[in-house]
Amino acid sequence: YSGPIRHIFFHSLIIYPEKAQTDKKNASGYRDYMITVAQFKQIIQQLYDNNFVLINSEILYSFNQSGKIHRNDLYLPKGKKPLIISLDDLVYYKYMKDGGFAHRLVLDNGIVKTEVITPEGNTIVTDDGDVVPIVDKFVTEHPDFSFNGGKGIIALTGFEGILGYRTQLKNPQSEAERTAVLPIVNALKASGWTFANHSFTHNQVFLKETITADQLARDISRWKKEVEPLIGPTNVFIGPFGETFWEGDSRRQQIIDAGFKVLYGVGMDGYMKFFSDHFVMNRANFDGYRLTHSPKSLYKRFGISVK
Repeated sequence: YSGPIRHIFFHSLIIYPEKAQTDKKNASGYRDYMITVAQFKQIIQQLYDNNFVLINSEILYSFNQSGKIHRNDLYLPKGKKPLIISLDDLVYYKYMKDGGFAHRLVLDNGIVKTEVITPEGNTIVTDDGDVVPIVDKFVTEHPDFSFNGGKGIIALTGFEGILGYRTQLKNPQSEAERTAVLPIVNALKASGWTFANHSFTHNQVFLKETITADQLARDISRWKKEVEPLIGPTNVFIGPFGETFWEGDSRRQQIIDAGFKVLYGVGMDGYMKFFSDHFVMNRANFDGYRLTHSPKSLYKRFGISVK
C-alpha cells in the first residue's frame, strides 16, 4: 500500500444528548469536542463502506538496536485503505458525571462494556456506551474492518485515574481501584487495543507551550509512576491539545529521550514524517466542531457524508 494513511481521534461519546445540553457549565465544550453515540455509529459504518480498515499503528515502523526508526512496507488486502483510530482522555473525568456519558469500562463475561448511569439513576451495563465496545462489536460483525486484529490506541492521562477508575495515588482508595482496573486493561490489550501516554496532567501549559523542562520531567515521571505500571510500557506520546513541539525544540527531544519515540499531534493535513530516531503524525479530530464547521474536509478525506 502506497497511498495516504489516515489517523482519526475521538473523545468519549455522549449517550444522552439531553443531559449534555442541560449541563450548562460544560455544554459548549461537549458540542465542540464530543459527538454522540448515534453519530459515531454512522461514522464507523461509512468508514467501513468506504473500504477503510483498522490497523495497529505499530506495523508502520520498527526500530533497530541503536534506536533508529525504519518505515515498514505496508501490505493490505486489495482495495482497503489503512485507518488508525485513537481515543483521547478515556478517563471519565468527574466533570463529565452529569454530561450524559458512560461511567466507566467494565467486564461482562470477559468482554469490555460500558457501565452507564441512566438519567433515572439506574446503573446498567451496555455494549454501545462508548467507542471501545462499539468498535469491538462492529469488528465482530464485520471482521474485514480490522487488519490482523488491530483496533485502536487509548490515550490516558492519570490525574483522575484511568478508564473510570480513580487509580491516582492521591486517592485513599487507590489500591482497590488499581486492582479493579487491571482485568479491564488486560482484556483491552488482548482484544487489539494499545495504550499511549497523553501526559499525566493535561495541563494548560501544554496548550500555551509554556511548559518548562522541569514541569515536563515531573509530568513524565508521574505518568511512568502511576499509569505505566497499570498498562505496561508504551513508546507512544499523544500530545495534550495536540502538542508534540516543533522539530528542534528541546522539549520534543526530552519526550523522545524518555522513551516516547512515536508522537501524535492534531491536524487535518495528514502530516506524517519519519525522523532518524522518532516518528510524528497528525490526527484528524472527529468532533462536533469538525462536523459543523468543515464537513467538506471529512468527505474529501474520508468519504464521510454529514447530513
